[in-house]
Amino acid sequence: MLQFFPRGRAGRVRIGVTMMLSASLVTAAFAAPSVSVASGNDHTKLHHKKNRLDHRISAKHQDLDEISTKLLHAQQRVEAATADLRDARAKFEDLKQQAHAAAVRDREMQHLLELAVIRLQDAERELLQGTEAVRSQRAQLASDAVASYQTGGTAVLSIGVAFDSQSAQDVVDNLQASQTVLNKQTASLQRFEATKVLLTLTEQRVQATRDDVAKKRQDAAEILATKLSLKEQARTAKEDVATRLDTLRHAKKKIAKAKAHEMKRLAKLKREQQRVESRLRKIAAARARQHQRQAGTFSNDGGGFLSYPVMNTYITSPYGMRMHPILHVWKLHDGTDFHADCGTPVYAAASGRVLSEYYNVGYGNRIILDHGFVRGVSLQTSYNHLTSFVARTGQSVHRGELIAYSGTTGYSTACHLHFMVYVNGYTVNPVSWL
Repeated sequence: MLQFFPRGRAGRVRIGVTMMLSASLVTAAFAAPSVSVASGNDHTKLHHKKNRLDHRISAKHQDLDEISTKLLHAQQRVEAATADLRDARAKFEDLKQQAHAAAVRDREMQHLLELAVIRLQDAERELLQGTEAVRSQRAQLASDAVASYQTGGTAVLSIGVAFDSQSAQDVVDNLQASQTVLNKQTASLQRFEATKVLLTLTEQRVQATRDDVAKKRQDAAEILATKLSLKEQARTAKEDVATRLDTLRHAKKKIAKAKAHEMKRLAKLKREQQRVESRLRKIAAARARQHQRQAGTFSNDGGGFLSYPVMNTYITSPYGMRMHPILHVWKLHDGTDFHADCGTPVYAAASGRVLSEYYNVGYGNRIILDHGFVRGVSLQTSYNHLTSFVARTGQSVHRGELIAYSGTTGYSTACHLHFMVYVNGYTVNPVSWL
């Protein structure tokens, strides 16, 4: 029968969550059912097992209670520095490409500007020549007009030719000469008009060329400014890459030191595990001798014997071997992690006696309960990373009795309960006993 007998305590200690694993923690688990205060039955047990199976999902778990905060922070700094360096390098490469493209464009614009200036110089030269031609032709036409006026005009010239001629042939010859002069004057006038038209067109072309040169000079100036700005940005980005690289090197030194410290810490934790297991194995051996009649009938099938140590919870990290997410070594996660905010009541999973309650650098505040000889095996449970104790060493407790409050003491990066089950002095999967 699964029952809780929680006892209130004034001034119950609660602490805030110290630090949460953000994107790296993927919670997964069996959604463990809350244990009813009312009496349980076989149906309830089956319902619990069904829920555990229904809510099992494949996910990557972080060892909440087996990574030091120092190592985790060092790893986060390395990851952040690596990402920053990658972004800085990408920015630098992009700016380099932009600066190169701007330099190519600047050279192209300088060439186009030079060609435009040459065209302008040619056009201005043609304009000068055209202006001189118009002036010269205008002067010639003015001279011809004065001469024509002095001779009395075209009609007077023709009469004079007739009177001055000695013969009919002379008249014809002199008239033809006079007509040639008139034709030349007419041609000169037409050339003058044509030259004026060409001069106007040349003036328009010169103005258009000047506008084009001015536009190209403005474009060239803007491109040059862009090139210089991008060059400066690329220089700054290169310096930023160097700074980020130094930061990453420093972070790597930090994590190397943290990893070395973590390996020493894991060694200490291993020795603590061996010490506790050795003690529990001695207890198991003594009990086995006292129960010789049950020799050969030991069974690890304790399914449903233990109650959940916290209410309304779910598993965040299961029991078993896994790769350490930072050290990349295989290690045993020797218990089951249950979601529990700091200050959550922790109850005895079964009746028994408090074997010990103490602080350990790895497990933090922990309580070990001895449940005696159960189903042919010596059974103990351990509750770790607690905020504070309620039960004390040597005290007898009942199933569902308040023994402590959950927390994040020891090597823990978030509030939770690390629940362990010992069978004959060896850790087993707690889920097989729940």
